[in-house]
Amino acid sequence: QELDTTQVPPTAHSIPMENVFRDDTPRPGLTPAEATAAAPESAEDMFVVPRIVET
Repeated sequence: QELDTTQVPPTAHSIPMENVFRDDTPRPGLTPAEATAAAPESAEDMFVVPRIVET
């Protein structure tokens, strides 16, 4: 048995989709000191992490 789909428009999703993201507008960010304030270890406003690549 076949179903007549000639009147059904092609869709990418079975339900209507809409963009739920906010506009990409610039806003103030953290200073380097604020970003590293809670880090376990930092130096010169940078995160200190273990070396993962051996030289």
